[in-house]
Amino acid sequence: MRASIMATICFVSSFTMALGQDSADTRSYEAYPEAAQYEIATITDSFDEVENPFIATYLGSEFHDYFYLPFRGANGVYYDFGYRNNNLGEIPFGEFDAPYPELDAPENTSPGAKLVGGKFLIYWEYELSYVICCEGAQNSYPAWLPRISKIEHYKD
Repeated sequence: MRASIMATICFVSSFTMALGQDSADTRSYEAYPEAAQYEIATITDSFDEVENPFIATYLGSEFHDYFYLPFRGANGVYYDFGYRNNNLGEIPFGEFDAPYPELDAPENTSPGAKLVGGKFLIYWEYELSYVICCEGAQNSYPAWLPRISKIEHYKD
């Protein structure tokens, strides 16, 4: 009897959790603040017409109010993969790879800093993730966003 009660509770909980996921699994972000909607649109719109895979130059990661993992495509478009479940393989990208020439700072000698300016072949896919928003706040909003599924050094 106890086993059947536990099985029923587990079944009901999993069903309830599945129902609760409905709002997170949707691509409708109308209930989000305008700034979060804008952030999601800015990220996803840049992927509307990009190839898969595509070639991009690494600009150097930064952590200011949020984490940024930026690349610039051969088409000139800026792509940010910050806060995603990226598969970066064995390439040593870091959290502070960006150069700071305008600041009187010592040269960044981290392994990831040596990758800045390098070209990469980026394979990507959409995955349920989140954006951190808005105006310095640390609120999370679930969203379907592009992530790096595979990345390789690109040689001309």
